[in-house]
Amino acid sequence: MTEEIVIPKTISESIELYNSLFREEGGMVLISICDKGQYSLMIDNKKYFISIGDILICPPGLILSTPKIESGDKETIDVKYVGVKYSAFLNSIRTGRNIWSILMYARSNPVFHLDGDDRELTSNYYKVLAGKLKTKRSFYYDEILHTLLQCIIYELCVILNRDLGEIDTRSEKRKDKIFKKFVEKMSENEGQERSLKYYADILGVTPKYLSAVTNEICGISAHELILNNVAVHIRQQLEFSSKSIKELSAQYGFPNLSSFGKFVKTRLGNSPRAIRISGKKTKQL
Repeated sequence: MTEEIVIPKTISESIELYNSLFREEGGMVLISICDKGQYSLMIDNKKYFISIGDILICPPGLILSTPKIESGDKETIDVKYVGVKYSAFLNSIRTGRNIWSILMYARSNPVFHLDGDDRELTSNYYKVLAGKLKTKRSFYYDEILHTLLQCIIYELCVILNRDLGEIDTRSEKRKDKIFKKFVEKMSENEGQERSLKYYADILGVTPKYLSAVTNEICGISAHELILNNVAVHIRQQLEFSSKSIKELSAQYGFPNLSSFGKFVKTRLGNSPRAIRISGKKTKQL
């Protein structure tokens, strides 16, 4: 999978793609909206029924089975899908707000029902995103896609946050609590710390155990999550702060500009200077 954002054509195709990236490329986030009919799906050995007005959100690391249409045949069901590489998902989050707890909640509660207004709004976003993906790559193509994706992510967070307020934290398992605390600390730290041991010590666990927890919950190692978090905050600083690249390199604890540049290129796909220039152009629009 080379594309960061894809629109699968069928339920089976979307699930096959999600499962194929389970342990590769950081996994993917799968979002689907049911506009007509009903189908069932096993997620981590638990059966879910998805009907008209339902939205399915699958963070990385879940195990999805082959879906079964519960109402009539293929012609009686209409489901829209969006698959997003997890790295692209993280890169689209450009504020310090914490959405990790919402993603963790979606892992255990992947199906939500949308009311009329929410459903219409989400469908409109989908149509714009799908329409843009069909156009030829041109000036600001990637920036537009990531902006649209960012809008969708935060709109969904608003919807899911209503349910989060009703969560009974007493039912959370110890591993869930550790994971939630871990991502909260990463958000508070704003990418300033890259040490796995640093977070493990704060949480009172070993680095090995913390990695085992994150691997079990989201299919990604704690170290990889930390580096992704650092990269997201570096991108934000490069695009929107007035600090020099040298100052940012020192701020994020890199020994020199060369190592900083290598990290940014590896994680974000471009040099610090290119990302900064892109950010300036976007602000001028």
